[in-house]
Amino acid sequence: MLFSFLRSRWKPLLLYGGTALALALAAAAGYTAYQYKRMTQDWYAPLEGEEQARVQEIPPSNTAVPEQLGLLQKPKPLKPFLLLLIGIDSRDGERARSDTMMLAAVHPEKQRAYLISIPRDSFMELPGRGYDKVNHAMAFGGPKLVKNSLERFLNVKIDRYVTIDFDGFRKIVDELGGVEIHVKKRMKYTDPGDDTYIDLQPGLQRLNGKQALDYARYRKSDLGREDSDYERIVRQQEIVKALANKGDSVEAFFKAFKLMDIMGKHVKTDLTEAEIASLLITYYDPKQNHLETETLKGADERIWRHGIRGWYYLVPSQERSRVHGKLLTELAR
Repeated sequence: MLFSFLRSRWKPLLLYGGTALALALAAAAGYTAYQYKRMTQDWYAPLEGEEQARVQEIPPSNTAVPEQLGLLQKPKPLKPFLLLLIGIDSRDGERARSDTMMLAAVHPEKQRAYLISIPRDSFMELPGRGYDKVNHAMAFGGPKLVKNSLERFLNVKIDRYVTIDFDGFRKIVDELGGVEIHVKKRMKYTDPGDDTYIDLQPGLQRLNGKQALDYARYRKSDLGREDSDYERIVRQQEIVKALANKGDSVEAFFKAFKLMDIMGKHVKTDLTEAEIASLLITYYDPKQNHLETETLKGADERIWRHGIRGWYYLVPSQERSRVHGKLLTELAR
C-alpha cells in the first residue's frame, strides 16, 4: 500500500523536493555572498596617498553585466600584476615587523604566479628612514613603507599588497586540517622571553597551525648550528605550496564560512572585492595552476650601522637587475 501511495505521489514529491532544494541552495548562495562581502569589507585597507593602478580588465560596454548580480557575475581575468605578500609577527602589536616578505608576479590568464622571497635582513634604503634591514620598514611605516622600499630597491611598480598576521595563519592551517610536510631534521628552540617554543621531530607528518608556523619561522637552534635565512625561506615556500594545494580540498569547501571569518579578522589588503572574486575563480583548481618560487640572492655580511657591527643581507646590483628583468618578463609573458 505504501509503494502504491508513493507511485501515485512521486511527481508532486519530486516537485516539492526540488523546490525546497532550490530554495536551500539560493539561501546558501545568498549567505555566501553576504559573508564574502563582509570579509572583503573587513580586510580592505588601501594605502594612504597611494594611487592604485587598474588590474581588472574593463569589459566592453555592450556586454556589461548588471551590478546587482554581484558574485553571480563571472569576473573577467585580471591583467598581470605585481603583488606584495607580508607575514606579520602579531605579537609586536603596533610595532610589528614583517617576518616574511614575498613578491608575486601574478598572471591570471596563464594561471601562473612567480614568487620571489625577500630575506628579511636585506639591506636597502627605506625612504625617509635611511638604510636599514627591510623587515624594519613595517614597524617604521607599515605596508606602505615596505612597498615603497622594495619598489625603489628593485625598480618595479607594486600594484597590490596583502598582509596576514601569525594568529590568522595558525587559525587558517588548523581550520584546513593541517598541512602535510616532510620535516627534514630535528628542530628545537626555546626562548621564554619571546614566547617561542619550537619542538618538531623529523619525518613526513601533518602539522597543525602552531607547528606549521614554527616550521616556517625556525632559525635559531638549541641543538647546534642555526639555520640561514635562505633555509628558512625554503621552508616558508614549502608551506605556501602546501596551503595552495588545499584550495579544492573537502576541508576548504565545507569550512568556507569559517575561513572567511578568520581572514576578515587577520588579513589586510588593497585588492578590491571584484579583484578577489576574479582571482578565486581563476585560481580555484590547484592542478591547473603553476607556481614558481625562488629567493633573492645575496650574502650575509657584518657591517657597521649606528655604532654597532651587525649582520645584514647584501644583494649585489647584478642580482637586483636580474630580478627586475624576471619580474617584468613574468608580467609580460
